[in-house]
Amino acid sequence: MKKEIVAFIFALAVANNSFAQKPEDLKVIKVIKELEFVKAAFDEADYKVIAFDKYGNPHLEVIKSFTIFYKENNTAFENKVMGNVFPEKVINFLTKKKKLATKICLTKILAENSQGHLEELPDLCDIVIFPDCKSVKHQKK
Repeated sequence: MKKEIVAFIFALAVANNSFAQKPEDLKVIKVIKELEFVKAAFDEADYKVIAFDKYGNPHLEVIKSFTIFYKENNTAFENKVMGNVFPEKVINFLTKKKKLATKICLTKILAENSQGHLEELPDLCDIVIFPDCKSVKHQKK
Protein backbone atom coordinates (compact mmCIF):
# COMPACT_ATOMS: atom_id res chain seq x y z
CA MET A 1 0.00 0.00 0.00
CA LYS A 2 2.78 2.43 0.91
CA LYS A 3 4.69 1.55 -2.24
CA GLU A 4 1.59 2.24 -4.35
CA ILE A 5 1.11 5.67 -2.72
CA VAL A 6 4.80 6.58 -3.22
CA ALA A 7 4.63 5.38 -6.85
CA PHE A 8 1.46 7.43 -7.40
CA ILE A 9 3.05 10.61 -5.95
CA PHE A 10 6.17 10.02 -8.05
CA ALA A 11 4.03 9.59 -11.19
CA LEU A 12 2.18 12.85 -10.42
CA ALA A 13 5.45 14.74 -9.94
CA VAL A 14 6.85 13.44 -13.24
CA ALA A 15 3.61 14.25 -15.10
CA ASN A 16 3.43 17.74 -13.56
CA ASN A 17 7.04 18.46 -14.53
CA SER A 18 6.49 17.39 -18.13
CA PHE A 19 3.50 19.77 -18.58
CA ALA A 20 5.16 22.78 -16.95
CA GLN A 21 6.00 25.75 -19.17
CA LYS A 22 9.58 26.35 -20.04
CA PRO A 23 11.02 29.84 -19.34
CA GLU A 24 11.57 30.46 -23.06
CA ASP A 25 7.84 29.85 -23.70
CA LEU A 26 6.71 32.55 -21.26
CA LYS A 27 5.52 35.89 -22.64
CA VAL A 28 5.42 39.19 -20.75
CA ILE A 29 2.24 41.26 -20.74
CA LYS A 30 2.63 44.90 -19.76
CA VAL A 31 -0.38 46.67 -18.32
CA ILE A 32 -0.49 50.45 -18.54
CA LYS A 33 -2.95 52.24 -16.28
CA GLU A 34 -5.08 54.66 -18.24
CA LEU A 35 -5.49 58.04 -16.58
CA GLU A 36 -8.99 59.35 -16.02
CA PHE A 37 -8.09 63.01 -16.66
CA VAL A 38 -5.93 64.23 -19.54
CA LYS A 39 -5.66 67.98 -19.10
CA ALA A 40 -6.60 71.00 -17.04
CA ALA A 41 -7.93 74.41 -18.06
CA PHE A 42 -8.15 77.79 -16.39
CA ASP A 43 -11.57 79.44 -16.00
CA GLU A 44 -10.86 83.17 -16.30
CA ALA A 45 -14.31 84.26 -15.11
CA ASP A 46 -14.25 82.42 -11.76
CA TYR A 47 -10.46 82.00 -11.34
CA LYS A 48 -10.84 78.22 -11.13
CA VAL A 49 -8.89 75.28 -12.48
CA ILE A 50 -10.99 72.60 -14.20
CA ALA A 51 -9.98 69.06 -15.20
CA PHE A 52 -11.07 67.41 -18.46
CA ASP A 53 -11.37 63.68 -19.11
CA LYS A 54 -10.35 61.93 -22.33
CA TYR A 55 -13.78 62.62 -23.87
CA GLY A 56 -13.59 66.37 -23.19
CA ASN A 57 -16.08 66.41 -20.32
CA PRO A 58 -15.28 69.04 -17.65
CA HIS A 59 -14.98 68.00 -14.01
CA LEU A 60 -15.23 71.02 -11.71
CA GLU A 61 -14.40 69.78 -8.22
CA VAL A 62 -11.68 67.16 -8.81
CA ILE A 63 -8.64 69.48 -8.67
CA LYS A 64 -7.11 69.11 -5.21
CA SER A 65 -4.01 71.31 -5.45
CA PHE A 66 -1.80 73.28 -7.80
CA THR A 67 1.04 75.80 -7.69
CA ILE A 68 0.85 79.28 -9.20
CA PHE A 69 4.17 80.40 -10.66
CA TYR A 70 4.80 83.97 -11.86
CA LYS A 71 7.62 86.49 -12.19
CA GLU A 72 7.76 90.10 -11.09
CA ASN A 73 10.81 92.34 -11.48
CA ASN A 74 13.03 89.37 -12.40
CA THR A 75 11.99 87.57 -9.21
CA ALA A 76 10.10 84.27 -9.42
CA PHE A 77 7.22 83.60 -7.03
CA GLU A 78 5.35 80.37 -6.24
CA ASN A 79 2.10 80.05 -4.36
CA LYS A 80 0.78 76.59 -3.38
CA VAL A 81 -3.03 76.39 -3.55
CA MET A 82 -5.20 73.68 -2.01
CA GLY A 83 -8.46 73.21 -3.92
CA ASN A 84 -9.37 74.45 -7.37
CA VAL A 85 -10.02 78.16 -6.74
CA PHE A 86 -7.45 80.95 -6.66
CA PRO A 87 -7.21 82.53 -3.19
CA GLU A 88 -8.76 86.00 -2.88
CA LYS A 89 -5.39 87.42 -1.85
CA VAL A 90 -3.75 86.25 -5.08
CA ILE A 91 -6.65 87.50 -7.23
CA ASN A 92 -6.46 90.94 -5.59
CA PHE A 93 -2.70 91.10 -6.11
CA LEU A 94 -2.87 90.10 -9.77
CA THR A 95 -5.89 92.24 -10.72
CA LYS A 96 -5.90 95.27 -8.44
CA LYS A 97 -2.34 96.02 -7.32
CA LYS A 98 -0.62 95.48 -10.62
CA LYS A 99 -0.78 97.89 -13.54
CA LEU A 100 0.43 95.50 -16.20
CA ALA A 101 -0.79 92.10 -17.31
CA THR A 102 0.88 89.15 -15.58
CA LYS A 103 1.77 85.88 -17.27
CA ILE A 104 1.34 82.93 -14.88
CA CYS A 105 1.99 79.23 -15.01
CA LEU A 106 0.04 76.55 -13.12
CA THR A 107 2.27 73.63 -12.18
CA LYS A 108 1.99 70.46 -10.09
CA ILE A 109 -1.74 70.16 -10.78
CA LEU A 110 -3.22 67.20 -8.88
CA ALA A 111 -6.70 65.80 -9.57
CA GLU A 112 -8.51 63.08 -7.63
CA ASN A 113 -9.98 60.33 -9.81
CA SER A 114 -13.15 58.30 -9.10
CA GLN A 115 -11.21 55.74 -7.03
CA GLY A 116 -9.69 58.41 -4.78
CA HIS A 117 -6.18 58.32 -6.28
CA LEU A 118 -4.32 61.51 -7.20
CA GLU A 119 -3.31 62.03 -10.83
CA GLU A 120 -0.80 64.64 -11.94
CA LEU A 121 -1.96 66.72 -14.90
CA PRO A 122 0.22 68.58 -17.42
CA ASP A 123 1.30 72.13 -16.56
CA LEU A 124 -0.70 75.11 -17.81
CA CYS A 125 1.53 77.95 -18.94
CA ASP A 126 1.16 81.27 -20.73
CA ILE A 127 -2.01 82.26 -18.89
CA VAL A 128 -2.34 86.04 -18.93
CA ILE A 129 -4.13 87.79 -16.05
CA PHE A 130 -5.13 91.35 -16.88
CA PRO A 131 -5.54 94.04 -14.21
CA ASP A 132 -8.94 95.58 -13.54
CA CYS A 133 -9.63 98.58 -15.74
CA LYS A 134 -10.41 100.76 -12.69
CA SER A 135 -6.96 100.25 -11.17
CA VAL A 136 -5.11 101.29 -14.33
CA LYS A 137 -4.63 105.03 -14.67
CA HIS A 138 -4.47 106.14 -18.26
CA GLN A 139 -1.84 108.69 -19.16
CA LYS A 140 -2.83 111.48 -21.51
CA LYS A 141 -0.42 112.21 -24.32
